[in-house]
Amino acid sequence: MPTIHRYLEDAYRVEWEGNVTFNEFTDIIVDDSILYPTSYGQPNDKGKIIIDGKEFEIIDVWDDGDGVHLISHDTYPADSKGKTIKEVVDWSTRYNHMKFRTALRVLAGLAYKDFSAPHRINQTYEDYAWIDLEIDDISEEKVRQLENETNELLKSEVEVEYVSMSRDEFMKNSELMASIKGKVPDIPTLRVAKIKGLPEQLEMGTLVKNTKEVGQIKLKTNLIKGKVGTRVNLSLQ
Repeated sequence: MPTIHRYLEDAYRVEWEGNVTFNEFTDIIVDDSILYPTSYGQPNDKGKIIIDGKEFEIIDVWDDGDGVHLISHDTYPADSKGKTIKEVVDWSTRYNHMKFRTALRVLAGLAYKDFSAPHRINQTYEDYAWIDLEIDDISEEKVRQLENETNELLKSEVEVEYVSMSRDEFMKNSELMASIKGKVPDIPTLRVAKIKGLPEQLEMGTLVKNTKEVGQIKLKTNLIKGKVGTRVNLSLQ
């Protein structure tokens, strides 16, 4: 049975229980995970799990397409399979990722709205994020315009919501397909973020509930042979 991705239901929940379906040395698979695996440009959560009262630090989380693996520094008990464990998210790391992901969605939505620029590739780190804005004739002026518009929307306290779509339904939506250049994840159900004033966007990561939580952003461009590159770095102020 595939692992339930509980983090997509409520990104603010920091404790949960799951049952161990597989364990081997420092690797455990659970049937229900609140810990986010590295995927879709978002790094994995950090945190811990508790088995029979003993804590194990989680240093990596990954999804094999069926089960979510929780990787520890230490070897898990050999008899862990079948046990119910407690999962605890490192909130500071998770919340930082949520703010970056939300800022990227606002920026990408504005880039598509203003310049019809798709936003297929992006990546979040601990202290910055980047996104490739495929804007024709990109310039510092256009980037500063997007920075100002992003900051205005972030401070306007817009609610962030989601809808679920089947993969087939998503692929029939021409605007959604254009926004990601037709690169659709090969999973049966997709998650679409809805932020008022922006086009709907694919988002399989964790976002904040309201844009006011993000704060303000700063964008930095790279020069390639004297021209502004399409990759834009984003930091939180």
